[in-house]
Amino acid sequence: MKSDHTNHHSSILNADGCPASGSQESPLLPRRNFLGLSGAAAAGLVLGADKASAGWFGYYSSKPVEGIPASWVRLKGDDVNRYANYVKGLRLRNVTPRMILAPHFKTRGNIVNSLPPKNLWKKMGPTLKVIDRMSKELSLPVKAIYSAYRSPRYNAAVRGHPRSFHQFNQAVDVVFHGAGSRQVSSVARFLRDRKRTFEGGVGTYGGFVHIDTRGFNSDW
Repeated sequence: MKSDHTNHHSSILNADGCPASGSQESPLLPRRNFLGLSGAAAAGLVLGADKASAGWFGYYSSKPVEGIPASWVRLKGDDVNRYANYVKGLRLRNVTPRMILAPHFKTRGNIVNSLPPKNLWKKMGPTLKVIDRMSKELSLPVKAIYSAYRSPRYNAAVRGHPRSFHQFNQAVDVVFHGAGSRQVSSVARFLRDRKRTFEGGVGTYGGFVHIDTRGFNSDW
């Protein structure tokens, strides 16, 4: 069964300085020296940003994250830990980085899913915060996230909607311990329609509930 998805949307730091005064050399020389130092400093920031949890330039640490298997990193590289560190930085109480990354290693036939492109990473944050809030409302833990980002090829392989919000890293298919799909989707719509927690889609299926933050409401 296809999810009802529709295509719906999505630092540079400036360093200003003045050349040292009082020099008897050519007035261009101090400026060149300053630019050289600025360039070196900027290069150092870029190289060092990878070690920060989240740098000014949008980089995330490649430091190992608890629960993320080393085999996943060997398969897809350091971006596994970087994306896991992004999720960790959301400070969710009921969704772990492992839960959200696991679906990116699924296969259908000979098609392997992938991590989302980096420019889409932050689009997942609002949806995960909804799931986190739902867990609190239900007083039940998340059992599993069956699907999160889907690459276009993988989405086609699983017969997802051609404009699925999974492809834009804004959707998850989730299951909670001890709760059926109707109960879960009811809580999702309560948070959306009554509490105004988000605007998005809620899809009720036999084994899971689809939640997305597309920016307008839809039910199926």
